[in-house]
Amino acid sequence: MDKLAAIFHKNRFAVILAASLSLLCIALIFLIVILVTAVKEKEGCSVDNLGAISRSEWGALPPDQSLTGEQGFYNLVSNPGGWLTYEAPLRVVLDTIVVHHTALPLSDGPLEIQQLHMQERGCADIGYHFVIDAQGRIYEGRAINVRGAHTGGQNYGKIGIVLMGNFEVDEPSEAQLNSLTALSRCLVQEYAIERIAGHRDFQPGETLCPGKNLWPRLPALAEMLER
Repeated sequence: MDKLAAIFHKNRFAVILAASLSLLCIALIFLIVILVTAVKEKEGCSVDNLGAISRSEWGALPPDQSLTGEQGFYNLVSNPGGWLTYEAPLRVVLDTIVVHHTALPLSDGPLEIQQLHMQERGCADIGYHFVIDAQGRIYEGRAINVRGAHTGGQNYGKIGIVLMGNFEVDEPSEAQLNSLTALSRCLVQEYAIERIAGHRDFQPGETLCPGKNLWPRLPALAEMLER
């Protein structure tokens, strides 16, 4: 009997051990799936994975905070419109995408836009965070952690995306619209984006930007990204 009891207890221990190992394996597999999914989502949100052209690649000038438009660095009392680098986590701060058109010839790329903003408007840098050309190429603009200069007096928490062209006259290219969708989807996943709209939605009566041929497309884009 003692021998049978020993065998029973031994088998019982083996069963318990096997069950425990099985549960541990299931838990590890579940954890790996979660981690892989998180990595894939993170990779999907990377602007680099969209083939974005860096500032150094398009020859961006360094920011110049001494220019009159932003008049140095931000100070809540003395210079509220100054160059502001967000201190809070970007996932908390960035909640809106504002879409623009350049209303310039297609030959005027990010460098020409930057020069216009700095030399004629006195901005410390290009005002937009991203530029999309007619071929759908995405260019990095102002650093994403710096307040933009693209929506008069309402730039806090807003990511500025500009499509090259004048869409009061012309239609945005399919490549531009595809890149706008891909970039917006990335930003929605990465940050707490609550709204996607055109420049004119924030300054009605002051601007037609992003043009009559692009602006009506934005509600459908916003609705699609909410799904």
